[in-house]
Amino acid sequence: MRARALRLFVVSLLGLPCSGCLYARMAYYNTPTLNAPSYFDERVVRASSTPLPLAKSAEEARFPLTPKERARYRSLDRLLETEKTRAFLVIHDDQVVYERYFDGFSAATELPAFSLTKTYAAVLVGRAVSEGVFSSVDQSIVDYVPELARKPRYDEITLDELLRMTSGIDFDEESLESPKFYYTTDLRSHSYDYDVKWRPGTRYLYGSVNVQLLWDALHRRLRGETISSYFEREVWGPLGAERPASWSLDSRENGVEKFFGGFNATLRDHARLGLLFLHKGVVGGRAILPDSWVDRSLSPDPVAGWLHTADGWVRRGKYQWFLTSDGRAYFAKGYRGQYVFVEPDKHAVFVRFGEGYGDVDWTSLFRRFADAFVEAPTTPTTPTTPTTPPV
Repeated sequence: MRARALRLFVVSLLGLPCSGCLYARMAYYNTPTLNAPSYFDERVVRASSTPLPLAKSAEEARFPLTPKERARYRSLDRLLETEKTRAFLVIHDDQVVYERYFDGFSAATELPAFSLTKTYAAVLVGRAVSEGVFSSVDQSIVDYVPELARKPRYDEITLDELLRMTSGIDFDEESLESPKFYYTTDLRSHSYDYDVKWRPGTRYLYGSVNVQLLWDALHRRLRGETISSYFEREVWGPLGAERPASWSLDSRENGVEKFFGGFNATLRDHARLGLLFLHKGVVGGRAILPDSWVDRSLSPDPVAGWLHTADGWVRRGKYQWFLTSDGRAYFAKGYRGQYVFVEPDKHAVFVRFGEGYGDVDWTSLFRRFADAFVEAPTTPTTPTTPTTPPV
């Protein structure tokens, strides 16, 4: 009864003037779940007018479990379901070879990418550069958002440094700032609240504000077109997406896409992000990204260096990818264990969405399952550098 009373109280707060909206949202929704698309107003991203359906293999892949896994779970499906997975897809040689949904989720469910959205955002920036919307990622952010010139050292920050999160902006993702940023109803003004603490280009610090500032720069260059519309035209349509997607907004009144964490799509359509990079920026014979942008995105960032994460020691790719410690694979990742994982030598893409990590080292599992595939005769190269992580 107390919990219900608290929720009713918080619901009543949601009806108050917007001075209370942020904290009411934070209290009511708390930790985001895979229901996150329902928390926010949204802008629809329409399916492709020329969809490219993913082919399905005539024979389903079989992935070996370890003796310990077999004793504990008995089957892969049971492992996935027990360990909080809600949607799981494997593509090999451009065919779907394994696909499962659990707990009421289905192929039609829109799944929130959370921070995996940052990788989509980097793709859109790359597309904008290739189309001349941005002349160069070496330009200062104040060239596009002149209000920031009033804040010290913002004129030293380039678009490249925002993409790489080496801007020096003091945004602590592990503090209360993260949920405030996620739930604010006024993202544009909130993005201007942070100081530059370190000299731009000298220090890596993961912070969502970096990517949201890129939204501001791109939005202004589009001169009235929404980010969602531009993404639909330049990326989602050419990718051949079969179903509509959506971009969560800070509020209906402000209409700012959550560029750092608000993109939502079906499992199969999320897989297209991995296929885009597996095929060096080309899908269906059309170049969406220059191969130079793909290579740069997947190149180890010398400033970020090695990072110790929930996936063990990894390297940071320059434009919103992580590189496995052995250099053989790369992945984009969202909050609570959402993955698009690419194993180029095996021509494989693994996509996993769940309500947490469970008791699984997912990137190790993906690599082990990829070993079940025979190496593809033609393999796209991945510009990673397999070196030894710190002890």
